Amino acid sequence: MADGNQYQEYALSEKNSQNPNGLSQLLTVPDPCIMAIFGASGDLTKRMLIPSLYELFSAKLLPENFTVLGYSRKEMDDKIFRESMNEAIKTYCDPGNDECIKHFLSNIYYLPGKYDDEASYLSLKEKLDALCKEKNIYGNRLLYMSVPPEAIPEIVNQLGKSGLNRNIDDDSWTRIIFEKPFGHDLESAKLLNKRIRKYFREEQVYRIDHYLGKETVQNIIVTRFANGIFEPLWNRNYIDHVEITSAENIGIEGRAGYFDSTGALKDMVQNHLLQLLGYIAMEPPAMFDAKSIRDESLKVIQSLRPYELSDVDKMVIRGQYTSSVVRGKNVEGYREEEGVPIDSRTETFVALKTYIDNWRWGGVPFYIRTGKRLPTKVTEIVIHFRSTPYHLFKNKDDMAESYNQLVIRIQPDEGILIKFAMKVPGYISESEKRQYGFSLFRSWRCGPSYCL
Repeated sequence: MADGNQYQEYALSEKNSQNPNGLSQLLTVPDPCIMAIFGASGDLTKRMLIPSLYELFSAKLLPENFTVLGYSRKEMDDKIFRESMNEAIKTYCDPGNDECIKHFLSNIYYLPGKYDDEASYLSLKEKLDALCKEKNIYGNRLLYMSVPPEAIPEIVNQLGKSGLNRNIDDDSWTRIIFEKPFGHDLESAKLLNKRIRKYFREEQVYRIDHYLGKETVQNIIVTRFANGIFEPLWNRNYIDHVEITSAENIGIEGRAGYFDSTGALKDMVQNHLLQLLGYIAMEPPAMFDAKSIRDESLKVIQSLRPYELSDVDKMVIRGQYTSSVVRGKNVEGYREEEGVPIDSRTETFVALKTYIDNWRWGGVPFYIRTGKRLPTKVTEIVIHFRSTPYHLFKNKDDMAESYNQLVIRIQPDEGILIKFAMKVPGYISESEKRQYGFSLFRSWRCGPSYCL
């Protein structure tokens, strides 16, 4: 969102208290802009977008004149929209003080309109221009698509017809953001790209995956490339296999309309989990910037071994959760959920084995799994280093395979854990699993129990 033209230095007291040098953080503040959220009456805006924007605002990471204009088909006015967003802030994030919330909400507006009506987009353009002038924003516009995938082509078409795809002048910018799903298969993604490029230049388009914003995901690159103890071992000579898991203990939570047409494979694997795979397996980027990281991650995806038809049964497992008792509570099976067809074949669980055919990873299997109604909620990456060629010591717990692991926990308890063998105190040469880990907020030494 920022061009890097404006900077502001903030001394963050909490971080500085942990910094022995007392160094302040140099943080980039975006250019003044207005963010138009399409689909602003939806769940994503309420649960994620507005609370996240408020967190940035309260941390002074947004410009003073940053403005949000919600746009969707639902009829409401500024007051009702602000009341809804006020409730969202207090529900989904640390709200801070009421005065800060009031100040943030004063820069939020709403405009009802249709997605396929030219007159609605002319009204939208007039509203955006008026707010830019009133807030002294210089015409910088950020267009965020928080709408069902099938609505996007028509919205892009109407944005182009109304001129909302163009910069107001040489000193302003217009950008458009898409989250997943970006189409429903390769052909539809290509068609969508063709439609977008008809009206927007590539440098205006941002296709984002919100998993890459998670703190521990960003830490993967630092862990790998800032520490000489890891990178020399990060290859087929020392790593036996890698697991990437995203497990949820909830069902589809009333989202049958979306999930049954998507499934776990499209919902999680081909976007979020492949992004994690790219970060884990990439070569060191030449520079720490978006293009260099993207280029190296893309090389990993391009090196994935294609499945032969005869391999699918051996390398991929799909399944659905059934009715059961979870923590003493009866829960419905997937086909019993409201809105799910009784004969649905949509997977709620998928596990696959894949290989990256390059010099670094040749022969190392990567296991990717995700599913709903699983025993626990966790997203993590486990690097399994090769075991010693001969077990010299007795194992107290007979679990030598659980040694030599690096666990990168994405959620819910963000952190990194190393598992290794140490001698059991006493007279017998017996080994047991020990582990050392740290969260994003503190570090500690761990005993035999799993403490992340």
